[in-house]
Amino acid sequence: MADSVRERIRVLCVGDRGAADRAATVLDCDNERFEVTTTTSIEDGMSRLDGATDCVVTGYDLDDGTGLDFLRNIRKRSPDLPVILFTDRGSEEIASEAISAGVTDSLRRDDETDQSPRLTNRVRMAVERHRTQREHAERRAERRRSERRLEAVFEDPKMLVGVLSPDGRLRKANRTAMEFVDADHDELVGRPFHETPWWPDDLRDDVRRWIERAAGGEYVEYEADHGHVDAERRGVSGTIRPVTDDADEVVSLIASARDITERRTHERELEKRNDRLNEVASIVSHDLRSPLNVANGHLAIAHDSDDDHLAEVAHALDRMEELVDDLLTLAHEGERVSEIESVDLAAAVEDCWRNVSTTETAPHVDTDLVIRADPDQLRHLLENLLGNALRHGGADVTVTVGDLDDGFYVGDDGPGIPEADRETVFDSGYSTAADGTGVGLSIVQTIADAHGWSVAVTESETGGTRFEIRGVGCESRAPTPN
Repeated sequence: MADSVRERIRVLCVGDRGAADRAATVLDCDNERFEVTTTTSIEDGMSRLDGATDCVVTGYDLDDGTGLDFLRNIRKRSPDLPVILFTDRGSEEIASEAISAGVTDSLRRDDETDQSPRLTNRVRMAVERHRTQREHAERRAERRRSERRLEAVFEDPKMLVGVLSPDGRLRKANRTAMEFVDADHDELVGRPFHETPWWPDDLRDDVRRWIERAAGGEYVEYEADHGHVDAERRGVSGTIRPVTDDADEVVSLIASARDITERRTHERELEKRNDRLNEVASIVSHDLRSPLNVANGHLAIAHDSDDDHLAEVAHALDRMEELVDDLLTLAHEGERVSEIESVDLAAAVEDCWRNVSTTETAPHVDTDLVIRADPDQLRHLLENLLGNALRHGGADVTVTVGDLDDGFYVGDDGPGIPEADRETVFDSGYSTAADGTGVGLSIVQTIADAHGWSVAVTESETGGTRFEIRGVGCESRAPTPN
């Protein structure tokens, strides 16, 4: 129940002093209902108007103009505020101008008769009508806001949404869902949902059963493939849920789904990574047997022979250590890079060369790039590329490291890689060197992938091998020494 303050009607009476007082006196007869303020000018009347004013009663003759002038000023600020013209002037011309200016009502003043009931009734009716209209407008505005909120949810660009009747016929689908299929929305409305182009033939019976379960009040979750405008299936994770009325009767169904194709792609990448780890385990269990057998055989002979066999043992054990290190790197470097830092590429190449070369030669480093990379993983990548050049080109091979537009390259003047083999050079097990493990270039590929780089192999300018690493983030150029 509204309180008394809200039920009161605030009225502003404007006119010459006699007219304003007369109107105030009439309304004050019902002082429990009306709260009256009086003034005699347009300027003062406009200054007294605020959001709490419910009605204006104005005479015709004002100190600084006419009631019609006042009415026009009010309408510029408050198009709907009730304004009653209360005047002893009753010409048709004034009445016509008042109507044109937007007067709510007009009442001719007669000082010789009691007009209290007429004026109070006119004010009360005008205010009640205005309040009712305002409440309706507020409800309409709230309804529009609610509809916009629902529309925002319905048109979620990340979700495919459809509204179905309880028998499973499509009522409406959002834009995201329609972008999935090559069809017109109006052509699909009214069709059984399981017959729409979102569903491939092998799933239609499943969809029909899901709808039957949802129509029975069940919240149905599923993962499936949707048809797509590019004729390829797209993986989705979705629900079909019932909407009930006050009697708990299902009145509609909401079908919604999210595209999980990228998630499935990521899962497949994880499966590939697991396959790689399994491959590592297979290599460890199979390929280590040969050097182990060699080591064991020579150790057995070493008891009855000279020390040459011990050298072979040492070589075989070194080979095993190299293989184990490469396999462990391959198994773990596929993980996400952990610490991205600014790395001076030339300095990194020089450090890695000392780790892989026992000769006095040095690579030609023609770069001053500072790149963004995980320092440890970059070291593994460079050591494998530099070691690959030494392993296949020999101690006299010339290695060059230089800039590309979006990365760098490592090239050599060795024997090169046949063009027919360049597609498989990064596969685990590929090697043309007698003592190669066949996993070094696979490590390079894995590290590049982890950084979001690409790596390709081509022929160098000298006919050897050139590995190009692109998509590398460069923070700045290394400062030139003074």
